[in-house]
Amino acid sequence: MLQFLHSLRLMNLTMRFIQIIIVFPMAVLFSFYVPPYNSMDYELHFLLCLLFSAFISVVVTRYSPKLTLLLFVSILGLFGFNSTFKNQTFEGLYDDYNALLVNMTSNPHKVSYFKPVRGTYFQNQRVKSAMQPNDPRVRAFAVENSTRYFHDEYYQKFGKLTRYFSLFKYIRLNWKYVNDPLGMDYYSPPIESMGLLAGDCDDYAILMASSVMAIGGEARVVISPSHMYTEVKIGTVDDLEKISFAIRTLFPDEIAGGKIHFHETGGNLWINFDYTGSHPGGPFLEPELYSVISFEK
Repeated sequence: MLQFLHSLRLMNLTMRFIQIIIVFPMAVLFSFYVPPYNSMDYELHFLLCLLFSAFISVVVTRYSPKLTLLLFVSILGLFGFNSTFKNQTFEGLYDDYNALLVNMTSNPHKVSYFKPVRGTYFQNQRVKSAMQPNDPRVRAFAVENSTRYFHDEYYQKFGKLTRYFSLFKYIRLNWKYVNDPLGMDYYSPPIESMGLLAGDCDDYAILMASSVMAIGGEARVVISPSHMYTEVKIGTVDDLEKISFAIRTLFPDEIAGGKIHFHETGGNLWINFDYTGSHPGGPFLEPELYSVISFEK
């Protein structure tokens, strides 16, 4: 009898645990497919989705614990399948919903934040699948153009920043904007883009990030409301003065006394390598961010 009661209690605790952990994935799905009402803030919208998911979880568990268990197994199975065959993991959800403040030198009184939107998770996976930093052809392209500008004296002075800035200068100066096919969001692989040096913002971002990574740099791709661009890690907060001096030295006409824009994450500085700016650290086209796609070292 005691053993039966112990088993029953253990089962109830297990069901309570499952009831709790399925709330967040349910809230994510609701927030994807149920748009905010009028101009409702995303934070409030997601909170309402979270509360509604909690309510559904409680009702389903009371009505049928077996149904709750089935829902839990289905969610695990879906992510297990995607992780195995489609390279889609919980990391995408973490990236989309990791709300944090970002420092911007262009306007120190205004901070941007991550505001996930429907489909961003799948954009993340598509970008990651398109990246080719280890392809020998991309490596050759990156090496050739990272040494195209700025002679050895600058390399001795500024180190690897010189290589990243040379890549930025070459790709940006030669890039021509071309729209995607009608009705299709096409992500060009770097081996295609480096020959054409043409495409839209996501093609440019993927080529730039892959090229920087091909010569040992750390890059990430940022998704904003209607744009995508690359950011490159160029040091820490303590290096800001040196980095500013390097940019003003190597791009004197382009910056012309303007500001250098960056995002700070965990004490590291990431500067904008977008083609919309004439120099590394140019103004952000859109200050609001939807997602930041990071890549493993």
